[in-house]
Amino acid sequence: MKLKRLGRVICTLALAGAAFAVSATMTGCNNGHAEAEITIEYDGVSYVLEYTMYRNMYPQTVQHFIELADNRFYDNTIIHNYQTSNWYGGGYNYVAGEDENDETSYSWAYNNDSLLEYLENSSKEREYYDLADPANNKITPSVYGDLRDGKLADPYRTLIGEFSSNQHKIENGALRNEYGALKFYYTTISDKAGKKHVYLDKSGSDLGVMGEYRYNSATSLFSIQTGTSTSSDSTHCIFATLNNTDTLKNLRSAVTKSYDYEDVSVYVDNYDEILGSNKNQDTYRITKKPIIVKSVRITKY
Repeated sequence: MKLKRLGRVICTLALAGAAFAVSATMTGCNNGHAEAEITIEYDGVSYVLEYTMYRNMYPQTVQHFIELADNRFYDNTIIHNYQTSNWYGGGYNYVAGEDENDETSYSWAYNNDSLLEYLENSSKEREYYDLADPANNKITPSVYGDLRDGKLADPYRTLIGEFSSNQHKIENGALRNEYGALKFYYTTISDKAGKKHVYLDKSGSDLGVMGEYRYNSATSLFSIQTGTSTSSDSTHCIFATLNNTDTLKNLRSAVTKSYDYEDVSVYVDNYDEILGSNKNQDTYRITKKPIIVKSVRITKY
């Protein structure tokens, strides 16, 4: 299902200096919350995480997530980086393999020191960039390279950052990094590329809002908060809260009981439209038993 575009006529955002201030209780706006179910499988057991998404405060981020979910982008992927405070997903497929000797499988790669090759082969980055191609009309653009004749031009395939460090202020009720919180994640962009100015198609604003690429470079990567740190409250968009934390706690407990891992350094942002050949490198903590995102379903729009 393709959402109707959230036009800038829906709500009027108050311009305060360089930042847009948004109230969580704005009158005349659509405050209806969308909802999602993320089904995660670990060691043969399924855990269903139920989320409430705050469209009233983070409309374009919620829309982006819904569009990816509706295109089944997240189905049968893995939590590819298991950290103490966050689990990171949305970037790599899960390959079960036909048997224990299948060299394409997750388990074979883990047991045979081939996780780097597995990640390179199962990366969804190219798939995301193809899906987000404006010509396909499946992912709504929000970041642009130019403004010509009063119109936004040259859309990028990344997501606008709806957080306070990127001119998005919530007057009351902004989401914080509480346990289970869902947020979009982007890798660290080099200073030169990261500070490149881009144009933002910001809901409720006039055309021509400018921002830095580093804050508007998210694609499909997300993280689930599993700790108490609030360090990224102002630099990443937290757009959904977990309705019941018990399920995540049970899942986390199951992972901890059989926890074994390997750290792998891998190239990322291989298709980034601004970085070009300046590839980033990141280190992922891969669990021996896969944490599989079986599906992401939108249960309320």
